[in-house]
Amino acid sequence: MLLTALGFILRGAPIDAPAVEALNRAHTGAWGQTADAIYFTLEPVPAAFLTLLILITIAVVLRSVRTAIVFGGIVALTWLPTAAIKVVVDRPRPDVPTVVHPFTPAQVDGSFPSGHTAFIAALTIAFWFLLRGTRGASIALIIGTLSTVIVGLAVVSDGLHYPTDVLASIMWAIAMAPTARWVMVDVIAPRLERYRKRS
Repeated sequence: MLLTALGFILRGAPIDAPAVEALNRAHTGAWGQTADAIYFTLEPVPAAFLTLLILITIAVVLRSVRTAIVFGGIVALTWLPTAAIKVVVDRPRPDVPTVVHPFTPAQVDGSFPSGHTAFIAALTIAFWFLLRGTRGASIALIIGTLSTVIVGLAVVSDGLHYPTDVLASIMWAIAMAPTARWVMVDVIAPRLERYRKRS
């Protein structure tokens, strides 16, 4: 896989370490607190709860559990594989001694790609799929893109990720989401519909 190969290359050549050090120096005051809050809020368990709340909202507003399940599946199939890539590549986090404001507690898992960024990017694309063909699609894309950029800046500013981790997550989400949509819309959704009719 191309992304994994890129991860191994970057593992041995942290070419963007100076960018981490520069952004981490700005990790003060309101921005520092905001960046930390973003990281903690988008940890896997809170992110899963946020996704569940979104699914419930979709099911209630659109009166369609099927649509909510498809949406959730697209997010999960796009986001969760990044955890496996992290384990395989196992790129070390930026060196703590090189940052002025080290993050606590120290994160010991791999840094490539950024799961936080992948989650927001997956949500953005899933919302765009959901709202495509409506005015809401453009709004979702704009808000989602801004949110992805902010999350990416936050995790780099925290000193926990390299910019290339963030870019890899965005590339992964853009490449993987159409496949996730195909699985959910063309494979899973028809089976859910058949099950609903039999019930």
